[in-house]
Amino acid sequence: MAIDVICTGCHKRFQVSEQFAGKQGPCPGCQTIIEIPKVEDLVIVHERETTRTGAPAKLDSIVRQKTTVNKFELYLSLATLFGGLAMGFALRFTLDEANPAPGSVVTILAGALLGIGSSLLGYIVLRPQDTEIRNDRKTILKGGCVGLVYAALWRLQELAISGLLTEDGSVILPAVIVLALALVAVASFIPMFVYEFEYSQGLIHVILFIAALAAYCMLLGDIAFIGR
Repeated sequence: MAIDVICTGCHKRFQVSEQFAGKQGPCPGCQTIIEIPKVEDLVIVHERETTRTGAPAKLDSIVRQKTTVNKFELYLSLATLFGGLAMGFALRFTLDEANPAPGSVVTILAGALLGIGSSLLGYIVLRPQDTEIRNDRKTILKGGCVGLVYAALWRLQELAISGLLTEDGSVILPAVIVLALALVAVASFIPMFVYEFEYSQGLIHVILFIAALAAYCMLLGDIAFIGR
């Protein structure tokens, strides 16, 4: 498929091959560097359907291509998310009053699964509707990295609570609340830069991870604590 391009310097109109979509190059006329539109950004003009008399059969002759969610990323996000929740449900039957919290290795693994799953799912939900989620490594890598950062911040909070914000066996609740709010505020900037979201979208993205953590702790049972 050929892509129509108009030079911003000499305003000359010409066509380039689809293989150059999204790239930059010099205009053949004035050598001005121009950017070739991406295929998904193109507006496709469909030929009008006409009646026997030649009148237009439809008025909406210009249609923008719609994109859909790639099933691979969706299934991967759901699989990792439910994997972390399943760990919480399974651990419920191994914890007791003498051992009220899972081990650190299990906690880190569950946090990683919940982080990756909620990160990918959050991107699918919050992304612009005309942006295609492609089955490539870049999307998975972004979601995985953001999810692992979320899990690390969760672990950092647990270490801070147990090491600094605990006094006589009880947590200092005001300090814990301030710490949690600060971490959420800072973490919301991460999806802003990685996914190019607005801050409000980044905040919602973090809240999805917090919701996954809440569900995980509920599955662990009443003896579980959100910071562990």
